[in-house]
Amino acid sequence: MTADPNAVWEIPRHGSAWVYTAGEHLTRPVILVGDAGTELPALAGGLVHEAYPFLPALHARGYDLILLGLPEDSSMTGAGGAVQNTVTRALAEQYGSAPLTVGGTGQGALATRYALAGMEYQRIDHRTGVHFSHNGAEPELEDEAELSRMGGRPQRARFLRFVDEGVTDGLDEATADETLTVAAGASGPLLPQAYGSWLLDRLPQ
Repeated sequence: MTADPNAVWEIPRHGSAWVYTAGEHLTRPVILVGDAGTELPALAGGLVHEAYPFLPALHARGYDLILLGLPEDSSMTGAGGAVQNTVTRALAEQYGSAPLTVGGTGQGALATRYALAGMEYQRIDHRTGVHFSHNGAEPELEDEAELSRMGGRPQRARFLRFVDEGVTDGLDEATADETLTVAAGASGPLLPQAYGSWLLDRLPQ
């Protein structure tokens, strides 16, 4: 099952983003970046999975979703550029001034970390209230050096980290404002209920 988007944005460097608005306009955006190599239909299907349909739960609380996929060969810096372009587009299209939520899974989590830290380093206001990382990819040595140069992670957003037991993302609990760790489950939803409901309760108002 795949949810059809309300709009499709062409994002420089990395193709398309699918936009799912809760109402008529984009007002409370949540940007979710998938792991490298996962196609948008598969990402969207994982968010309406019968075991835990995260997208309807998100809409029920009045939040919009912007879903960005990354090519298989994405680098941290290249993917980070695509995330920055998506954030900029969301801010331009948004009605009102509610803070954004920006995060991702796997390589997408690392890309959002780099993108937001880079915007802060360049003194660009990303207006993000919550940054989240789900099973984030561990940066390569050269990527780690680049992240360190920019402060390691974005500092202006509340950082939520959720990671399966046994997954190494190069971070620890002291790095995040809150961390949730649970046992890895069977493949199914993109965000299992333990993570999805935890995130929903912590989205910016």
